[in-house]
Amino acid sequence: MAFQNFTVNVVSFPATTGLDWTNSYSQITLTITPDTGYSVDANNFSPIAPLPTYVNSVTFTQNGTNIDCIIVYTSPSIMPAADVLIALCIQGFASEAPIVIGGTLKSGGITNVSTPSAGDLPSNFSGSGKWDSSLTVFTQAVVASTGYYFKTKPVLSISKGNRSEYTVTSIETLDPKKRLIQVVFSVSYKFPVNDVSGNEFVLIANAIQYYNPLVKITAYKFNTGTVVNAGGDTRNFTIYGITGANWALIGSYVPGNVIVVNASGVIDGTGKAVVSVIFPATTNVDRTYTFTLTGDLATSFNTANGQTSTPSVIQYIQSSLSLAFTSTNAAVTPGSPVIRYFLPYTSTSTVEYTVTATSSQTITVANNPPPAILWTGQDGVSPEYIIEVLSQDFVVNNLSSPSTLTANVVVRVFNAGAVSKASVLDLDNVLI
Repeated sequence: MAFQNFTVNVVSFPATTGLDWTNSYSQITLTITPDTGYSVDANNFSPIAPLPTYVNSVTFTQNGTNIDCIIVYTSPSIMPAADVLIALCIQGFASEAPIVIGGTLKSGGITNVSTPSAGDLPSNFSGSGKWDSSLTVFTQAVVASTGYYFKTKPVLSISKGNRSEYTVTSIETLDPKKRLIQVVFSVSYKFPVNDVSGNEFVLIANAIQYYNPLVKITAYKFNTGTVVNAGGDTRNFTIYGITGANWALIGSYVPGNVIVVNASGVIDGTGKAVVSVIFPATTNVDRTYTFTLTGDLATSFNTANGQTSTPSVIQYIQSSLSLAFTSTNAAVTPGSPVIRYFLPYTSTSTVEYTVTATSSQTITVANNPPPAILWTGQDGVSPEYIIEVLSQDFVVNNLSSPSTLTANVVVRVFNAGAVSKASVLDLDNVLI
């Protein structure tokens, strides 16, 4: 027998006229069955009083998705000659049955995130609702670890199930520099007619590290490798750093403690600041210039692997290299030393000297020219003068009075020292 959204079966049994049927059938059970898409609850059913003739009691018991309606007859109940139809009036209703969805969220590759944390996935989701209704079955936040961001937006996609039944939305969060650091996914499900299980979603989220440097002065560029020209010079002191870093530069020389630069500022969008340093000329004293860089210096300064914050450079007055003859022979008169001037520590150069001597006697050179190694001072080491006599041309004139000796000497100067140097040739070892 059909009712609204559920049915109740009809039970019949044979009975002998004049006998008590409760001896064989003291009670019967009717089954209340819900229609498809509905459910019944025994608590929602009850008999309507008064109970019909022959009925002693009626109870309702849940039996799975059905209800057992147990009718106990009044004893004795004597079977009359005609059939007995017992019509039981009950009240109750069937409810629309919820539809159940169940599935799993898995990782398809997740790196450098704080949420979900290790061990959070896989995770299960479930929900229930009425047909054609929608329900948010799960939300999942994806948060990049500190110092990381999502260059590629995380992806949440269904790998098993009917895609048309799901709607995935997301809310993104950016940091102050517009980097994607968080996505919150929300998954809504529209319920079909039947229960569904075994659906799967896959989450892919890979964050990468971003560069977020401290606002610091990171380095500088300044030529301290070559000495300052005695006649003066101009060099740039270039300071590098992150935009907004403060800096100050002061430089002075000794002796005198004279300040040559005193500047300060803030690194702009170019990432650098350029200070022009003017070195004045010196004529009578060597100078040492010391510069002090202060401000928002990086921790690498003044370490074994970093730059010093107090670089220095030297300015020398000119030094000289002279060549001359010497002799203990009273008849021989060496000429004045021939002097050439150099800026200390300048690069290789080749110079020619003309060295002379006179004699009241005839001049004879034993070996013309004599060995170049006889010129002294060719064994110097840096920072002294380092020289080499490359060639010699000795010219003797005994027709004049006094006799003359002229030597044209070509010298290579590998390194000009800060201290003047004299190279001599002892004619006592040359003349016979």
